[in-house]
Amino acid sequence: MHSEKAIKNFRRFSLLTIFSVLFLIWVGGWVRSTGSGMGCPDWPKCFGLWIPPMEEAQLPPDYLDHFTEIRLKKNERLAKMLHIFGMDNLAAKVTNDPRVSERESFNVYKTWTEYVNRLIGVLVGLFIFVTLISSWPLRKSYPGLFSLSLAGFIGVAFEGWLGSIVVSTNLLPSLITVHMLVAMLILVVLIMAYMKTISVQSAVSIPRHHTITGVIVSCIALVQVILGTRVRESVDVVSKLLGDQERINWISNLGMDYQIHVRFYWLLLIGLLFWNYRIFPFIHQVSGLRKAQNLLGIMLLTEIGLGLSMHYFAIPPIAQPMHLMLGTAIFALIFYMTNLLYIHQKSV
Repeated sequence: MHSEKAIKNFRRFSLLTIFSVLFLIWVGGWVRSTGSGMGCPDWPKCFGLWIPPMEEAQLPPDYLDHFTEIRLKKNERLAKMLHIFGMDNLAAKVTNDPRVSERESFNVYKTWTEYVNRLIGVLVGLFIFVTLISSWPLRKSYPGLFSLSLAGFIGVAFEGWLGSIVVSTNLLPSLITVHMLVAMLILVVLIMAYMKTISVQSAVSIPRHHTITGVIVSCIALVQVILGTRVRESVDVVSKLLGDQERINWISNLGMDYQIHVRFYWLLLIGLLFWNYRIFPFIHQVSGLRKAQNLLGIMLLTEIGLGLSMHYFAIPPIAQPMHLMLGTAIFALIFYMTNLLYIHQKSV
């Protein structure tokens, strides 16, 4: 038997890591809403420096050409790798999409916004590494715990590499969606690892279909977040075409992606109401379920308010990252509740 201290340490670090990933998603949303995604044109350094400059005069006169050339060479290597895996269409986008070769002049605000985003990303990676280390003493008592923690660590390393590709391709939309999807999968792995250490005193006769419904609703929430990421990409395109002066017209020009996103939310809301109504009789039998339900209700109301503010008030910049982060947190909470039902469920 391992000490209660080792278990508490793992739970503490894993929870810290989960919340830090959500915070990083919020920071990433802020980077996008401020147009700072290309604030650093290279990776892992920023303008070739570990600490970025404060003014354009600190950069060489040909810095625009220099860093664009570096990105294009990296994209050529990426395209060759994509061809090997049969991803010819994506390889063509990486090398031929005109947006990839666009250049952006130095802006100190955007540069430091992106730089802080990267620093927080490094901190999240450190948290996940500590979580991995703290899972090692528990590997025999909790089978699969170390493997899940290791998968989370590998996922974050892959996410960092993918972030470098997003930069080299000048925020190519399809890669941004993949970047977000990987972040969601990392959350799933971390939550599963945390749930491994939850002990159940007595199982409950919960119908299995309630857990299955939770899985379905989790999948709907995941798709909704990905749809939201696609809408975010559409906002980037519309904002460049119309400019900030026409912000009031951005929503009406977002097209089908936005319409699908709005309608899909109703599907998610109906699914959540139905599921939570059915599992309500078990809130006092499953430890933590009542608190999770109450928190989910607050988060849903807040998310609806943010969505309405974006629709009727010309997408306020402060609302965009909050909307994305909260949508991700709702998915994470639904997944957590589904796991709670599963581990408290009696084997039949």
